[in-house]
Amino acid sequence: MIVRTFVIASAAVILLTALAAAAGGVPTIDLEKRCRTSANSTQSLMGNNSRETFDKAFQACLSSEQAARTAILAAWKDIPPSYKSFCVRPRVYSPSYIEWIACLEMQIDLKRLRSQP
Repeated sequence: MIVRTFVIASAAVILLTALAAAAGGVPTIDLEKRCRTSANSTQSLMGNNSRETFDKAFQACLSSEQAARTAILAAWKDIPPSYKSFCVRPRVYSPSYIEWIACLEMQIDLKRLRSQP
């Protein structure tokens, strides 16, 4: 009984999150935190722990994420709610405007491909 209640409650939270993303505005991401994590990962992968490497990776991430957010904001009103609820899911995986915009673009391309004869 407890497991069933937990499953139902979890499904409701996921559904409400998806609906909120589709109905509301673009969710806000803590870009400082996201880009710090990304820069640390880049350093680990490259085996270079210099401050300069971190700073370059951090600034590149911040710049790319801000540009993606700007693009999403500009197009938000024209994006179908089903695309938003499918792609913009900040609590499902590590949120990223870059990942969201890539997903949204794939949805648009997929629709275009499906409509071709």
